[in-house]
Amino acid sequence: MFCPACGTKAAVGDRFCHHCGKPLPTDVAQPTSSAWTTESPPPVPQYGAPTPPAAPHGWYPPAPPAGPNPPPVYGAYPPYGAYRGQAAAWPGYATGPTVPLAPFGAPLARWWQRVGSMLLDGVIVGIPIGVLSVVFTTVFGTSHVVKTSIGSVTSRALPGGGEAAMWIAFLALQGIYFAVLNGTGSGQTLGNRAPRIAVRDMNTGAAIGPRRGIVRWLIRAVLYVALVVPGLLNDLWPLWDGRRQSIADKVAHSVVIRLD
Repeated sequence: MFCPACGTKAAVGDRFCHHCGKPLPTDVAQPTSSAWTTESPPPVPQYGAPTPPAAPHGWYPPAPPAGPNPPPVYGAYPPYGAYRGQAAAWPGYATGPTVPLAPFGAPLARWWQRVGSMLLDGVIVGIPIGVLSVVFTTVFGTSHVVKTSIGSVTSRALPGGGEAAMWIAFLALQGIYFAVLNGTGSGQTLGNRAPRIAVRDMNTGAAIGPRRGIVRWLIRAVLYVALVVPGLLNDLWPLWDGRRQSIADKVAHSVVIRLD
């Protein structure tokens, strides 16, 4: 821009000519540039300064209510002690601070209750089997003379493999007894009803079913038949196991609970 009076060049924004002092016209549009703005530039973050929070967007879970034990929000880990193994006790069951619970909340049976029920079942199953074996041997067996240190003794035995077949049949009946009664309904054999204990699924508390019931009985039978010591170890295992399970219980994923 130039001064209209003397023609001297003036700088942009000058109101008076610096040569003649005459006022310069003010109706001339001032040039603008996109590089200039009236807003302040954004601050440069300093090293080590906290990152400012981002603007909220999307969906956020509601804040948990205040309290001593607020429920965890979606996606968070449950608090310590809230896993299955420490579920709340079943209502109506006598529990205490020293009574261990099954993962679904029922109190676990004591070791002496398990032993007592096994002895009762042994009597309930053993007496009929003993009577039937005597009857079969007497009716279908043949007499044999056996010499001993005190003389000759006459005994009767089933011919051929009849005696072995008879005992296999008795074992099968025993397996069916435990599979059906421990695996269905209330999960109780006749021996379980006296101390009021029952066999249940380890995680859900439901009946384990006949298939797992036969597996549970078969593991214990095999341990005793193969060698007596493993069978005794199986029955003693609940004494030191955290869930009072025997080896057979661990294979069948079952627990024995109290119903009182």
